[in-house]
Amino acid sequence: MSFFQKAYQVSIGQGTFSAITGNQTNNTYNHCTIIERQKKKRTIYDEFPDIQRGLVRRLEDLDHKDCLLRWNSRLEEYEVEFAVERTISTAKIHGDSSCFTVVSYKGQDAQKAWKKDFRQFSETTNTMKMQLFGINRSSVPLLIFYGELLPLAHLWDRLGDFGQGYACTLACRVWNCQESEVWLDPAQGTLIRGVEGPNRSGLFHLTIGTYAEMLPSSVELLDEDVCFRYFSRFPLVKEFDRDIIDVLHFLPLREHEISPIFNRPYVLSRKTDSIIAVGNSEWKADYHPRCLDDKVIMPDGRTRFTLTNKDPKLKLFLLGDLKPWLSQASSVFDRLGISLDDDLLSYKLILPRAILSGFIENSQPRSDDQPIYLFLPICLPSEGDFEFTHTWSYDENGQTPIPRHHCEVLGLPIKLSLYRFASEAYYWPSEMYKSIHKWQTARGFDPTTTDFTRYLEYPIYEVRPSESGQFEELCAAGSSEA
Repeated sequence: MSFFQKAYQVSIGQGTFSAITGNQTNNTYNHCTIIERQKKKRTIYDEFPDIQRGLVRRLEDLDHKDCLLRWNSRLEEYEVEFAVERTISTAKIHGDSSCFTVVSYKGQDAQKAWKKDFRQFSETTNTMKMQLFGINRSSVPLLIFYGELLPLAHLWDRLGDFGQGYACTLACRVWNCQESEVWLDPAQGTLIRGVEGPNRSGLFHLTIGTYAEMLPSSVELLDEDVCFRYFSRFPLVKEFDRDIIDVLHFLPLREHEISPIFNRPYVLSRKTDSIIAVGNSEWKADYHPRCLDDKVIMPDGRTRFTLTNKDPKLKLFLLGDLKPWLSQASSVFDRLGISLDDDLLSYKLILPRAILSGFIENSQPRSDDQPIYLFLPICLPSEGDFEFTHTWSYDENGQTPIPRHHCEVLGLPIKLSLYRFASEAYYWPSEMYKSIHKWQTARGFDPTTTDFTRYLEYPIYEVRPSESGQFEELCAAGSSEA
C-alpha cells in the first residue's frame, strides 16, 4: 500500500486502520449557542438595602396621617396632595439590635408619596437631615431611617420660651422648613430636619433673626437655662435684643377695648382704674411704594418722615408696639413701688389703632436736592378731617414750617383724614416681666433705669403716679396739642 511506502520495521497489532488514498478534505463543524449577559443598570434604589416588611417590628407609633396636605397659595388654604395613610413608627429590624424610624405608606397615592419623600432624603449629604438606611418598594412601601428619632411636637409643652424660640429659629430661619419637620436625634444630641411629623396646634413661636445662621444644632439648647446663658453671651446688638423681647412676651392675653384715649399708648391699673404710664404715638408708613420714609422720633416726641415722591398716596398707620413698654416696665414698676411678685396681670397695655391718609398733588415739581419733611405731633384730635395738626418743613428740626399757600403750590396736603379703630389691650403674667428683668441684668443693664430702652432706641414712657383725673388730662392734652 502506498501509505506504507518506504516504511520498515512496522508492527500493527489488534487495531483497525483505515487508509484512504487520493485527495482528502476534513471539515469540522461546531454548533454552539452564545448567551450575552447584559449587566443590569444601577439605579438610585440600589444604593439602599431592600428590607422585607416581615423583618420590621414596630415598637411605637409616633405619628399617623390619613392624608397628606399642601398649601395652596392662590386659594390661601390647605388641600389634599396625596390620598395616603402615612404612619411613622419606632421599629427594630430582625437581626439588628439597633432602633430605626420607619415611615410606611398605604393607599391610593402610596407610591407617589413614597417617591417624593425618597427623593428628598436619598441624597442627604450632612448630619442636619434624617439619614436613610433602607427601603421597601412593595405595595405598602417603607422608608427606614437610622436612629430612634423623636418629633419636636412630643416635647413641645415641656419647653420654655427660649427653647421654643430656638427650635423655631432653626426651622424657619436656618432650614427653611415647618416646625413639624424638626426631629430630635437623642443618640447624636442634635436637632435635624426630617419628614413632616405631628403638626399639632400651637407648634409655633416667634424667632430670632440676628445671629440665626450662627446657631448650632444641639438638644442641650432646648433647656431653658442653657439657652438663656448661651444667648446672653452674644454681643450687644439692638436688633437681637428686640427679637429676644418678642420671644419672651409671645402670646399675651389680648382683647379689644373702646378707649377714651386713642392717640397715645398707655398702661392702666385695673385695680384702681388709673393710668400709671403714658407713651408716644408711633406712626408707621405704608408698604412699598412709599410716599414717606425714614421715620425719626424727635426729642420732643414728634414723629418725622421724609417725602419720597414715589407715590402720591399718603398713608400712615398707628398700630402701636409692645416692645417699648416691655423694655422699661421694670423701671416703671420700681418707681411706683410695684413688686414683680405682685399680680401683674392687673396691669394692661392699651395700644391705639388708627390710619392717617391724604394725597400729594403734582401742582409744581419738587426738587430732589431739597428734602421735605412731615412732622406729626404726639397727640391728635378726634376722628375726622383736620388741619394744622401736622407740619411740612424744609428744616430737619421742623422749626420753620412751610407756609400754607406754598404747601398748596407744592401739592402738599394741608388737610389729612384720620380713621380710628378699637384699641388693643394686652396683659402679661408676672413671670414674663421677671424674664425680661432677668435678661436686662444678664445683658449688663440696670432694670430699674430706662438704659435698656434707650439702647434699643425706643421712646420713654412718662410715669404718672397720680391716680386722679388722668383720662381727662390726656384727652385735654390731645385737644390742646392739636
